Amino acid sequence: MAPAYHPEWLVNFWLSTPGLNMVNPHYLLIVLATAIAIVWYLRRRRKPAEDIIGEEDQLFKHLLLRKKVIEGELAGLEARLSAAEITEENFEKLKLDYQNHLAKVNKELEQYT
Repeated sequence: MAPAYHPEWLVNFWLSTPGLNMVNPHYLLIVLATAIAIVWYLRRRRKPAEDIIGEEDQLFKHLLLRKKVIEGELAGLEARLSAAEITEENFEKLKLDYQNHLAKVNKELEQYT
């Protein structure tokens, strides 16, 4: 095994500093690396829970917005029919489609209540 190379300035600094010259530098590096790894692990472990809560809040707000938009479209559908913008056949098809979408959104919103 070849001897390890340490820069001369580092060896002089370590051996001439009171307190540090009593500590084995290799053990100190092991303790520091372990402490850094523990802190990193604990921070990484906590972060996903915060992200999940944020994602659920965003999904809930998105579902509420979708519900409002669909209800608005359903309310405006009768006005479009009376203004002759759509035919009776299209009206029934669109109404059924919007009601199906609204039912899906309401079902997804039930998870949060």
